Amino acid sequence: MFNCISVLLGVDPASSEAKPNIILIMTDDQGFDDYGFRQAPMKTPNMDKMATHGVRFDRFYTAPACAPTRSALMTGRNYLKTGTSAVGFGAEGPHQDEYLLSEAMQDAGYKTGMVGKWNLGLSDAELPSRRGFDQAWPIVQKEVRSYGRYTHFNAPFFHNGLYAGVENGWQVERVTDKAINFVKTNKKKPFFLYLAYAQPHEPWLCPQDYQQKYIALGFGQEYAMFMGMMEQLDDQIGRILDSLQANNIAEKTIVLFLGDNGPTPTTRILEQQPDGWFRQTGKYYSLNEDEWARRNPSGFRGIKATGWECAVRNRLLVYCPSKYESRVVSDERTLVMDIYPTLVELAGGSRPSAAPELDGKSFVSLLEGQKNWQAQDYFTSEAGKPQMHANKDGWSYRFSEYTLPLEKRSSCFYSGDYVIVNDKGSWSLYDIVNDPQQKVDLQQQMPEEFSIMQKKYYSNYDDILSDPHAFSDPIQELNVSNGREGYLEIEGIYRAKGKVSVTWANTYFHEINATQELKVDVVEPGEYAVILRALSVPPATRLRFEAGSSSNEVTLTSGKKFHSIGRARLEAGKQTFALTLLETADLDKIEKMGLYSLSFRKIN
Repeated sequence: MFNCISVLLGVDPASSEAKPNIILIMTDDQGFDDYGFRQAPMKTPNMDKMATHGVRFDRFYTAPACAPTRSALMTGRNYLKTGTSAVGFGAEGPHQDEYLLSEAMQDAGYKTGMVGKWNLGLSDAELPSRRGFDQAWPIVQKEVRSYGRYTHFNAPFFHNGLYAGVENGWQVERVTDKAINFVKTNKKKPFFLYLAYAQPHEPWLCPQDYQQKYIALGFGQEYAMFMGMMEQLDDQIGRILDSLQANNIAEKTIVLFLGDNGPTPTTRILEQQPDGWFRQTGKYYSLNEDEWARRNPSGFRGIKATGWECAVRNRLLVYCPSKYESRVVSDERTLVMDIYPTLVELAGGSRPSAAPELDGKSFVSLLEGQKNWQAQDYFTSEAGKPQMHANKDGWSYRFSEYTLPLEKRSSCFYSGDYVIVNDKGSWSLYDIVNDPQQKVDLQQQMPEEFSIMQKKYYSNYDDILSDPHAFSDPIQELNVSNGREGYLEIEGIYRAKGKVSVTWANTYFHEINATQELKVDVVEPGEYAVILRALSVPPATRLRFEAGSSSNEVTLTSGKKFHSIGRARLEAGKQTFALTLLETADLDKIEKMGLYSLSFRKIN
């Protein structure tokens, strides 16, 4: 993609023998204090070992939610600049012109692997195997790719862009199996492994013996499930570390470990069915005050998906005792975007000059014990559902400067020793160094500092908006090479006319003649058979599908979930696909008809 002069980020080692192996482990919803050494009697000896014998960054900041943090991690840029604007809603994937960390590591001579939760777009061109990973095993459900990531038992996998089926047993163990196999297969080459666990994201679930251990210690059933889930996760991390020893590569492998955002106190409750699968009961449990205080002993304010400290402050562990002396970096603020340039420097890699400018900076100097760090300012925000904006042309657009309504979301901005928080229009200012619990609002005591921080907040956000990829329309690629079936997610619509809504994984019509439009980049011209996945279809429901020079009107079949909508003749290149609701026998029920995906099979 980037055939141009490169900018060197680090010193290229003399040979591949000098390049360290790098394993980047990310967990899901593991908060700042979700470690045994902070939350006794929970047992996480392997995480604790990395925290004790590695370099531990205690003022490490992520985004408040999973996809935003992952986008910042993989691009080295503030997530709002990358085209990622939400978790789900067709807005997870970074722009196709972003140059991902995986691509940089490939270009540095590394074998690259990814296992686990991807969460950065699920149309064909957004899958990890198309974005720089030689081997990729994301947890993705076949029919609705947004689903599956939190199936902690009997999880579905893709492998290198194709559905590979459900694997029996505990997801965390199957993910670890694949990671260990990747290490063994590539131990003679420099490798980069991105190991993205979906644990301990709710619904909390673990084997009964792990849970019973904590129930026996007097913990409630759900908190015991969480603690057991953490211990099971830690056991798998121990297997990864053991595999490095078994393959005689521990001394030349750097392991990084972080959570993606802050914790949540609430979980869905599951029950196991006679067939062995776990199903949701429709019930929820939230940790009580005492349980939450035990889980959050640092007393940070807020929870996941807010602009408060508990949502965005995490820990980063860098573990390689043969290379780095153990230390705690407690004063310097570092950011998730800093990991990208750090790893590329360690790999002796480079970055194309035409690639978007990085926001992160390498912290190799901190790993080596130097004290010359200058913390960067940082704006981040709760993502939420992209807000549509009605334009004068009669269309409502999903991705624009109105996508993130700051006064309706929770956001924050860090500069120096201070953080300013805009919590849905309610402003406050804190000395985050001396008051990390955010107990004392300094807005009235320090009006000049508050004014300065507020101006910086808006200036930084304006800078983000000026990036060409910020809140850009998703453009999904239709690629049927090698006989594969093309797949598009309808939740990725970029605009609508009439009453239309978008949820986490699908879209809805709410009136006749409403239209939804997708942007698509067609790789191969030709004639295609098109299938729509739609659920809860009322009788006599007719749609019009428009793509290229084709326009088909079809009646959907009630009770079915896959519907043929005819053939379409497509030219190669970027274009718009449209779905319009023409009629239905039951307008009340149409609001429950979910549109999920379009699949394409090339005929000639």
